[in-house]
Parts: sequence; C-alpha cells; structure tokens
Amino acid sequence: MQGFKGRFVKGSEPESVYWKRRGIVAGVVLVLVALAVWGLSALGGGGEPGANGEADAAQQEWTAPEPSGSAQRPYIPEPTSEAPSPTGSPSPSAPAVTACTPDDLMLQVVAAFDEVRSGAEVPVSVLVASSADTPCTVDLREVAVELAAGSDVVYSTAHCETPKGEEVELSDGAGQTVEFTVDGLASEEGCRGARRELPAGDYELRAVLGDAASSPAKLKLT
Repeated sequence: MQGFKGRFVKGSEPESVYWKRRGIVAGVVLVLVALAVWGLSALGGGGEPGANGEADAAQQEWTAPEPSGSAQRPYIPEPTSEAPSPTGSPSPSAPAVTACTPDDLMLQVVAAFDEVRSGAEVPVSVLVASSADTPCTVDLREVAVELAAGSDVVYSTAHCETPKGEEVELSDGAGQTVEFTVDGLASEEGCRGARRELPAGDYELRAVLGDAASSPAKLKLT
C-alpha cells in the first residue's frame, strides 16, 4: 500500500487535481443524462399538442344543420266564424220588437203658459208612452204640436219646424219627452205663404203622433 501511494504521488499529478477531474466527468455525465431524458420526453409527447389543437379546432368549427324533410311546423288553428253555444246548439234569437199601435200610445201635452200675447213663443212639452203589455217602438220625429180654432188647425210644428227626436223603444209604461216651441203665428203645410199673427181668442193645443192624439189643453191668445 505504501508503495502504491508513493508511485501515485511521485509519478503523477497531485491528488486534488485527480478529484477535480472526477467531479467534472461526473457533472458531464449528469448533463448528458438530463439531456437524454428531456429529448425522450419531447419526442414522446410531440403528437399531443397537435392532437389537442386539432380537437379544439374541430370543436370550434360550426357546421350548418342539413334541412330535414320531417321538420315540425307550428300548428295554427283556423278562426271560426261563430263561437258555439255552451250546449252545442245555436242560441235562440230574441223576438223582433214591433211598432206601437195608435191604440197603445198615450200622449200628453203641457204648455209653459195658458195665456200669452199673440205672436209670443210658448215652450211646450209632449210626453209619449205606451200601454202595451210588450215592448214596442215609436219614432219621436213623427210627433207634432197643433193649435186649433174649433175644427181648423191654424198652426202645426210639422209645417215649418225640423222634426226632433229619434226612434225609441217603449215598455212598462215608461215614456219619452219631446220639447217644442209654439210661436203663435199661423202656418200652412210645407210652410207656404207669409206667416201672420193669430187673432186673439181661445185655442186648443194638442199633440199628435200618426192617428194617436192627446187630450187638448187650453191656450188663450191676447
């Protein structure tokens, strides 16, 4: 042992240089091993990024759906002209209302004054009612107010005034009122000729609707 040590020390380099060289060789070996491991891992996993990229690209691509011959369309029901009645049978129509007969009509005339100067205006109201058991209709535009001296009609609202009112339905004794203004001037049918003041005297005021007439009311002109 001593001879070997002596030869090594004397015939070669110092011991520290020997250990330095061994450390360098060991370091080189470790670097080579690390490079080899890194290279193998790189070669082994080289296909994964490409595969993942292709999968992501496939997921991001959008393909329009092909038209299908069996596509479902929304159902829209066609409107019906009439809604059926709850029982399935048509509802009975109400009976038509007929016109009031003269015998069923009741007329009443009321003047604001019973004595006025000839030619003065007199407000007059006419009440129209029905005594029929069933409803009936009447046209209030056919109502007129007449002023008569004996059997002669010397004035009528139908001669010169525009008819007022409308067609109404009367029932249960309910009435409708029509308003007039009697001016106390003589008139003729169609409002012909000059209108003149009526002479002073006693006159009868009455309301008429077709063949129906009210009881007369007295009106004195002075």
